[in-house]
Amino acid sequence: MLKKILVNSALLIGSLSLFFFGIEFGLRLTGLQTVQPNPPQVYQKNDNPVISYTLKPNINEHAFRSTVTTDENGFRINTQKIEEDTREKPTIAVIGDSITFGYGVENNETLPARLEERMPNFHFINTGVPGYLLSQEVALYNAITRKMDPEAVMLVFFWNDLDGFEPGKVDDLGILRSHDWQSTDQQCVPITEGILRYLPGKCWLDTHSAFYKAFKKLTNMVSGNKALEKTREQATQGEIEDPVDMQNVQTYIQQLTAFTETLPVKHYFVIWPDRYVHTQSRTELIRAAEKLEYIVIDLTDIFGNSAPTLGWDTVHPHPDTIQKAADYIENIMRSKTL
Repeated sequence: MLKKILVNSALLIGSLSLFFFGIEFGLRLTGLQTVQPNPPQVYQKNDNPVISYTLKPNINEHAFRSTVTTDENGFRINTQKIEEDTREKPTIAVIGDSITFGYGVENNETLPARLEERMPNFHFINTGVPGYLLSQEVALYNAITRKMDPEAVMLVFFWNDLDGFEPGKVDDLGILRSHDWQSTDQQCVPITEGILRYLPGKCWLDTHSAFYKAFKKLTNMVSGNKALEKTREQATQGEIEDPVDMQNVQTYIQQLTAFTETLPVKHYFVIWPDRYVHTQSRTELIRAAEKLEYIVIDLTDIFGNSAPTLGWDTVHPHPDTIQKAADYIENIMRSKTL
C-alpha cells in the first residue's frame, strides 16, 4: 500500500513538474514572458535636470503593448499622417504625461491624434511623456515646443500630477524610476496576495521564472481590477473623501501660474478623471485655471470617476475612452471658435 502511494505521488510530482516546465519553456521560447528586465527602448536621459529624460527621437519601437513612433524632437507622431505636410497648418501643442502620450494605445489612437482626425485644419503636437510632472512639461515646452510657435496650448492634467514634484529618472537599462530610486534597491517584487505569498523562494522565482512572473501579472491584473471597481463604488457613495493633499494643489497652482504668465496664446486646461470623486481639489483647480484664463474642459462631466481603462491597466484610458474624450473636447473647442 505504501509503495503504491509513493509511486502515485512520484507520478503526480513528475507530471506537475513536466507541466510547469513545459509552460516555462513555452513562455521563454515564444517571448511572451521574459525573465530578465525588458525595459521599453523609448527613453533617453536629458542633461537638463528638470527635464531628466525624454522620448528618444526618430524611433519606431514596440513598447507598452503598442508601437511608439517619434519624430526628430522625440514627440510621438501619428504614422497614418506621416506623409502629410503639416507645415502650413496652425499648430496646437498638447502637453502632459502618459495620458497625453497614449500609454498602451497605438500612434493613431492617442488624444492628439484623435483631435487632429476631427479637426484636420490644425496640427496637434503630442509632447506627452510617461511619468512627467508639470515642471518637466514646462521645461520641455520651453526647450523645444515654444520654438514651434504653437497657435494654442492644451495642458492635459491627471491627478497623479499632485502626488509629488520631484521628477523621475531613467536608469542605465532604460527603466523609468522614481526620483529617489537607487541602483542598490531590491529588484524582487513577488506576489504578496493569496496563498502564493507563502511560497518559499519567492524572490528567486521572481527573478528566474517566466511562469511565476506571468502568473504574477495575471494575479495583479485581477486584484487591481477588483480594487478599482471597489474604489470607484466607494468614492461614488461618498465613503472615500477627496484623497488629494491641498498643499500639493497650491504648489501645482503656483507652478501653473508661473508657466501661464509666459503664454501669449490661447490655452486649454483638460482635466482627465481618475477613480476618485474630487470635491475641494477639483473646485480649487478649476477656479485657479479659469482665473488664469484657461478654457477648462473637465472630462469628469462625461465620465464621472468611471472612465474605462485598458483591460490590463487600471489607470490609462481605453481607446474608446480617448475617442469619446476627443469628441467632447472638439465640441468645446469649436464652440470657442478656435
